[in-house]
Amino acid sequence: MKNILILLLLSSCSLFEKRPTLSDTAQETPGWIYAPYEACAEATELCATGESKTMAQADAQAKANLASIFEVQVKSDLNVNTTSSQTFPWQNTVRQEVQQSLQESVNQILEGVEVKKHFKKDGLTYALASLDRTKASDLLGNRIQKIDDELNVLWARRSRTNLRKIVRLYLEREKLNEKYSIVAGQGRPARMTYQEIMAWRETRPRVENLALRVGQAPEWMTEKLKELLTESGFRIVKGDAAKMISLNVDSIKEYLNVEGFEKYTFTMNMTSFEKGEKLKVLAASETVTGRSQADALLKVKHFFNEYIEQHLSDLHLD
Repeated sequence: MKNILILLLLSSCSLFEKRPTLSDTAQETPGWIYAPYEACAEATELCATGESKTMAQADAQAKANLASIFEVQVKSDLNVNTTSSQTFPWQNTVRQEVQQSLQESVNQILEGVEVKKHFKKDGLTYALASLDRTKASDLLGNRIQKIDDELNVLWARRSRTNLRKIVRLYLEREKLNEKYSIVAGQGRPARMTYQEIMAWRETRPRVENLALRVGQAPEWMTEKLKELLTESGFRIVKGDAAKMISLNVDSIKEYLNVEGFEKYTFTMNMTSFEKGEKLKVLAASETVTGRSQADALLKVKHFFNEYIEQHLSDLHLD
């Protein structure tokens, strides 16, 4: 009777024991090595296998094979899906920006990959990697929603100065949506198509004259503004034009009781005009310290260039 009780206790303990999720060896080759979904629930997981001489290398290979599902490649020809004959000076830059942003999103998703099983035989280690579909679709869905929030506002405005951003966001969204459809089963349609974006651009003037009047402003700021206006379809002219932008930067030296450093507040003003009538005034200020005024001005270069790029459409040139 005593022996029976001991056996019962041992059996009950084994029932509550947490079994390991990884198995290093087995007598027979498991089917998941050649058919991963024999050990995965395809409805809730994405799986792939890898093999190598060491466990670490096998894990890495399995994860790499799983990552190949999310491989991203943005075509250099942005007009591939449209009959539009237009080309843009920023095409390669946009492609690189989209590629980088997509890779960051994919890397975030792949952080959730887990190795479920191992098997060793004849000097080789096999690994089974798994990615939870729900977690991956949530990450992708949240990123798509964030893009939609910005893209839909820009599309509603239909400003040429936002075309580059519209195209970049749309391309990123479409690539993310391809991956989302893999993990979620179906994609999320956008409010517009690439053909519609290009068709709208065709309705706008290819080139429109614009006068740029610069008071006091650093050369890098003037060149940035010219670059953005030119790529939006405006030709900068020296004489008069129906549309005009004025640019000026003021600087104020602030008090700073630190030897060897100076403190300045820079204020940029941009004003748009059409046929002599003022349309819009934009202003932005930034305070920085530097060894000199020139040094301080360089420190605000990124801030003002970013501001111009983000708010150029607010000048209502369209």
